[in-house]
Amino acid sequence: MIKLIYNSSINLGELNPCYNIGIMAEEKRSPAGSSFWQIIFPAIAGTIFILLICVWVVIGIGAGNISRFAELSTVLLIIPVLFFSLVILVILAACVVLSVKMIRGLPPITSRIVEFIDKIRDGVSRFSEIIVQPVIRPSAYLKGFRSIFTREKSRYEID
Repeated sequence: MIKLIYNSSINLGELNPCYNIGIMAEEKRSPAGSSFWQIIFPAIAGTIFILLICVWVVIGIGAGNISRFAELSTVLLIIPVLFFSLVILVILAACVVLSVKMIRGLPPITSRIVEFIDKIRDGVSRFSEIIVQPVIRPSAYLKGFRSIFTREKSRYEID
C-alpha cells in the first residue's frame, strides 16, 4: 500500500517519470496560418459550393425541367433505401439459415448434455447415500434393538 505524505519533498515527477506536470501545462501553439487552412477555408469553400449548386438549380429550372429534377431526386432518395433494405434482407436471411442449422444441431447436443447431467445426478445420489449410511444404519439398528425390549403402544387397535 502506498501512503502519500503531503508535507514531504517528494516530487510527483520523480515518483513516476512518465508524468511531468511542467510539459503538460505548457500551451502548445499551432503553426501560423494552420487554423485558416484547416478550419476556416474548408468551411467557406463548402458554403460557397452549396450556394452555387442552389443558384444553378434555381436558374436551370424551367417549365419542363421541374419534372426532370423531381425524377432525379426520387431516384436519389430510393437508391439508399434499396441498398439498406438489401443489407437488412441479407441479415434476415443469415438469421434464418443460422436458426435452421441451430435447430438441426441442438437435439444431439442436448441429448449428450442430458446424459451427462443424469450421470452426475446418479453419482451424487450414490455418494450421498454412502456418506449417510454410517449415521443412519447404527441408528436403525439401535431402534430395532430397543423395540425388542420395550413395548410400545400399537398404532392399530385390534378388536
